[in-house]
Amino acid sequence: MKNIILLLFVLSLLFPDVRAQKPITFADDTLTFGNVEMPGIWVSIPETNLEAIRKSWTKEIQKGTKSKPVTTANDVSIFGANIKGVHSGPINIESRLLGQDTAVYLFAGVEITRGEFATKGTREYDNLKKALLQFAKDEYLKIAEGQLANEEGKLKTMEKELSSVRKSRTKLDKKVQSANNSIAKENDNILSLQKQIKVKDEAIDALSTDLSLITEPQARKIVESELKKAQKEKKSMMKKADAAENRIIRSNDRIRDSRNSIDLNLQTQDQIGIRINEQKMVIAQYREKVKTIKSY
Repeated sequence: MKNIILLLFVLSLLFPDVRAQKPITFADDTLTFGNVEMPGIWVSIPETNLEAIRKSWTKEIQKGTKSKPVTTANDVSIFGANIKGVHSGPINIESRLLGQDTAVYLFAGVEITRGEFATKGTREYDNLKKALLQFAKDEYLKIAEGQLANEEGKLKTMEKELSSVRKSRTKLDKKVQSANNSIAKENDNILSLQKQIKVKDEAIDALSTDLSLITEPQARKIVESELKKAQKEKKSMMKKADAAENRIIRSNDRIRDSRNSIDLNLQTQDQIGIRINEQKMVIAQYREKVKTIKSY
């Protein structure tokens, strides 16, 4: 028995990549259960867990019967089983499970009637092999489909990440556009203020000239008041122009920062895009794995 298990184990090592399907292998053997020498078949179920297979196998052999399986350590037996397609009537099954790093190995033998066993070359033996293949295939398929779903989940997460980064890029573009609009508005404002300041300078020059020519105290007082008002208005305009210049500086800073962020954003998009393409190739391998297992 040890040599047979070793052979099955070595065969499983020929396919080390988890993305590649491993073969479901069979080996004929005879095991001792109590005082009975039971001929039967070993089947390998790749990438599975011993406890999960024990649970599934127990349910499988209990289908269609009121009999209860008896579990002792890694042995599972049932009397009066009705496994579809193996035999026309109830049968007794002795089975044993062994767990390895890369697979679970299941041995099953059939007692048709008391002392009469399904042996190699009989219809029941061939049917047992078919039943074991279907069971191993179903269990392996659960694993492979779970792996595929996991990888598809990773892709979905990556695609969401890329979508989020692209939305950030859109926001950055809007910031740049908003800052450019603000600069255009402030430049128009500055141009208008400069024109107003020029007009105000001319008014101040005229008032200054008038003041130099007026000697009458009351008239001088009026002109001086108008001159002060004009100078004050010019000062206010200049402050507004300075404030507009500062806003332009801040807008240019925002544009520079946004463009730097856009460069980083594009690099991030490229990196995520590469990861997505790589993940799509991984998924293609898992889909092929599932397809191949289904064809067993």
